[in-house]
Amino acid sequence: LGVGALLKSAGLAPSTSEANRLIDGGGVRIDGSVVGDRGLKLAAGTYVVQVGKRKFARVTLS
Repeated sequence: LGVGALLKSAGLAPSTSEANRLIDGGGVRIDGSVVGDRGLKLAAGTYVVQVGKRKFARVTLS
């Protein structure tokens, strides 16, 4: 699953375009590391996703 679609489906971004803008601005972290690549695909597993300073979500992909 792509990172933009993940942020939208988790409710951390209102749209995929806005999610991509957040990624470009350096405001997205997955398991504590900054995501800088829009094309990053995530494998199945559990991740802690952070958008900005205060939005967190634990996401499980299967």
